[in-house]
Amino acid sequence: PMGNGSSVGYDDKTNLNRGLAACIRDVMRPTEIQISEAWHQHDEAGRGLLSQEEVLSVLQLLIDLQIKAAQEASSKRKIEMARQQAQMERESRKRRSDVLSKTPGETSRQDLDSAVVLAMATKTAPVMAGMMAGYMDIPVTCLTALREDRDLLEARITLLFSLAAGPIEQDGRKLVTRQQFVVNYMALFDHAPQALNDTVAAETSSSECALQ
Repeated sequence: PMGNGSSVGYDDKTNLNRGLAACIRDVMRPTEIQISEAWHQHDEAGRGLLSQEEVLSVLQLLIDLQIKAAQEASSKRKIEMARQQAQMERESRKRRSDVLSKTPGETSRQDLDSAVVLAMATKTAPVMAGMMAGYMDIPVTCLTALREDRDLLEARITLLFSLAAGPIEQDGRKLVTRQQFVVNYMALFDHAPQALNDTVAAETSSSECALQ
């Protein structure tokens, strides 16, 4: 049967939102090691409690650690992708040469199919590599946008402290625990699919109203 091109298309806004949501939720979450490193730099005594200013600094450092890890992962994958592309090109040249050097009776359909598929794949590989490279840059781009928006970071920490029932220092500063900070930050990634779904729903509703 003929293939259905629509099954691999990504021209739908919902698909774009779903893809971004999945990346934010599943790929960009900080590791426990990153969280521990960022928190410990501001809680050397190991109390497990920090003030609002300190927690903001922890958040900024944590995002920096996430960006660095994402950049390193992206670089390694791009190098591996380039290696695979070069290997495919070598194999394509070899298969093509082997097939064309034989007489029609000596060439099997399987060998010919392999040579044709590899020839197509080799020409398409740079396009696919570009798409994959763009996908690998999504975590870096998203986390950088988060890191650079200080107003939103401050608003998030302010909300955390306004809702937290933490202890109060003698100087009147409110404190939150490491666990409260982690739960609050992880919620950002967990909520990404719903936030983007809400955006699609709102835009769809606006479009429908405009058409009536």
